[in-house]
Amino acid sequence: MRSRPVARKRAALRAEKREAALQYLERLPPPRRVERKSTLAQDVYQRLSHDIVSGRLIPGQKLAFDMLRQEYGYGISPLREALQRLSSESLVVAEGRIGFRVAPISLEDLEEINGLRLVLEPMALRDSVRHGTIEWETAVLAAAHRLAKMSLPKDAHDDSADAWERCHQEFHDTLISACSSRWLLHFCRTLFAQFGRYRRLILARYWVSSPLRGTIDAEHKRVIEAALQRDADKAAQLLHQHYANSGERVAAEFRRLIARQRP
Repeated sequence: MRSRPVARKRAALRAEKREAALQYLERLPPPRRVERKSTLAQDVYQRLSHDIVSGRLIPGQKLAFDMLRQEYGYGISPLREALQRLSSESLVVAEGRIGFRVAPISLEDLEEINGLRLVLEPMALRDSVRHGTIEWETAVLAAAHRLAKMSLPKDAHDDSADAWERCHQEFHDTLISACSSRWLLHFCRTLFAQFGRYRRLILARYWVSSPLRGTIDAEHKRVIEAALQRDADKAAQLLHQHYANSGERVAAEFRRLIARQRP
């Protein structure tokens, strides 16, 4: 069994490493905002991104320009610009001169995404709790209230699923919004969208589960209470556990899907 002095020393070293990582991220220049040539490219980017994350465009699906023009009503130039942007975000894969496909999914990719979330987002929450104002507290409570009032969707592809996802993302984004590192926020938001794609694809049939809703609400409530009590370490620990539980639910179902597909 570890002695208390050794445990305290290791905890202090971990805290120093977290602080050093935050300082490094803060020294980086903010993510560069690329000016879009037209609102058309931005519009089609948002629609394609939504349809990929929601699973309407399935993993590995070929994104032929003729199909996209008919489906979305945009010309080649804004479509190409949107696809290149999605490729840089790993939601789309460029295939040389052949064109583009929706990025595939894999258990290894899922585990890597969630592993990074377990490191980065608790770090962002810890910093957000330390820097949050009374306005931040109010925004957290409001986002939590809106999410609690949302019914779990009955269909992964209808408007209710989109509305729940927006509220869910708003809640988690508000929690970390007072983080002082723009780079850390950028990485957390990217990983949240990537993980959300897996969650919607794999756990859609569980969304109507009352026990699951109760579990999610209880985990959220504990994170909120710790954050508003300004217990940064406890809030980060609870968020880590929440994401670990969520990641394991999705990974476990993914493994079952893979096993059922084997001959």
